[in-house]
Amino acid sequence: MRLFSGPEIEQRLPPARLVAALRAAFAAGHVCPPRQMLPLPGSAAAGWCLLMPAFSRSGGGAIKLVTVLPDNARRGHPTVQGVVVLFSPQGTPVAVLDGTVLTRLRTAAASALASTFLSRPDSTHLVIIGTGALAPYMAVAHAAVRPLRRISVCGRSAASAAAAAATIRARIGGAVQVHDCTAPCEVVADADIVCCVTSSATPVLEGKWLREGAFVDLVGSFTPDTREADDAVVRDARIFADTFAGVLAEAGDILDPLARGVISRGQLEAELADLASGRHAGRASARERTVFKSVGTAIEDLAAAEAVVAAVAGSA
Repeated sequence: MRLFSGPEIEQRLPPARLVAALRAAFAAGHVCPPRQMLPLPGSAAAGWCLLMPAFSRSGGGAIKLVTVLPDNARRGHPTVQGVVVLFSPQGTPVAVLDGTVLTRLRTAAASALASTFLSRPDSTHLVIIGTGALAPYMAVAHAAVRPLRRISVCGRSAASAAAAAATIRARIGGAVQVHDCTAPCEVVADADIVCCVTSSATPVLEGKWLREGAFVDLVGSFTPDTREADDAVVRDARIFADTFAGVLAEAGDILDPLARGVISRGQLEAELADLASGRHAGRASARERTVFKSVGTAIEDLAAAEAVVAAVAGSA
């Protein structure tokens, strides 16, 4: 059984390779049972333990065990940590992978995959709201699929925004200008893509700030009682999900306005499997607003883990 550290996983999974792996996995229709979310006793602020399995149609699968502790950032620890175990078709564990890094990579790649169908091909300005560990991964992944020239990073404090921008600048190189700010309203109006990766329980993005034709990527919230976007973001938008099952069970950004009649179930048009398989074309015009809501799925963990192992086999 092979063990893969975070740095080795990052080396083996450049964004383009991982986006392609996710596209193939969603198109293949891998089986993904509902994940189990268990509250962690004694955690300071709504900590969770998640058990996430997925199985390939051709045999084999992966299971991720992950903890989510929102207060960890203040203590200098990652908010999301875990491990992924990859199984052969015979049920043999063949690899154990750092789930913290794998989760960041596959989450960002899922948004980038959605962007290939839902953002305008000429998108050049990305706004990231949120300065946590996931923000640099989102920047790199989105830049891999669209011709970005500018990235604006928004945080609650000037120091956190500046630090996140510096990390992104170091990762993405000099071809893209990276700026930091503390007021999203000042940069969202010019954004082609807006990506929210916060742990906020209340909206950090308002629909009145958005320009025509924007693509909104909602990633941070994953419980029914938390939201990153207000009603105006989703009210007149075409809405897409990583999976219907996950979003309709966990995503407050969709469940809350749906329950109050702000949006209808019909606005939730397709999931990534529909887009990846060609059953749904995605964006239809340059002027429409599209929203992608993700809560995460073990299909992405399975695809990423298999891609790491395949990369090692290909280089042997």
